[in-house]
Amino acid sequence: MESAQLIKAFIATVQASLHGLRLIEPVLRREQGALTAKDPAILERVVGEKLELLKQLEHSVQARDRLQQAAGHAAGIDGGNTLVKSLAQPQLSADWQALTTLARSVADLNDRNGQLANQGQRATRTALGILTGRPDRQDTYIGLRRRQADATSYTLGRV
Repeated sequence: MESAQLIKAFIATVQASLHGLRLIEPVLRREQGALTAKDPAILERVVGEKLELLKQLEHSVQARDRLQQAAGHAAGIDGGNTLVKSLAQPQLSADWQALTTLARSVADLNDRNGQLANQGQRATRTALGILTGRPDRQDTYIGLRRRQADATSYTLGRV
């Protein structure tokens, strides 16, 4: 690929990734709200939307990584940093800075959502332990499948 074409394509992937992250951020905020509200129907819809947006974003990230490598730079943020610096284009530099800042913010928000989801799972396991009289275990559903014959011996409401 010619150098000018490569640069143009790289700029397009940076803009596509930035656009994708701007779409994902409010979805992650809605996911956080659904996790704290403990509304499974809303959560399921929001997670589906998030996964679809992540798939779309993945394409631009993979294309950007390939272009960075074709330009002689490593894939990922570090390689992108060096490529952007070497091109010295003010608009590209501003877009890249916005992209990396938003990527960190989105990653942090997604991590917090993961922590909320894990807390919800722990609370569910604890509640199931109280309701069934079983000790808190990590295999909430697996244990019931393995011992279906024993499932009838659990009494809901036993404390």
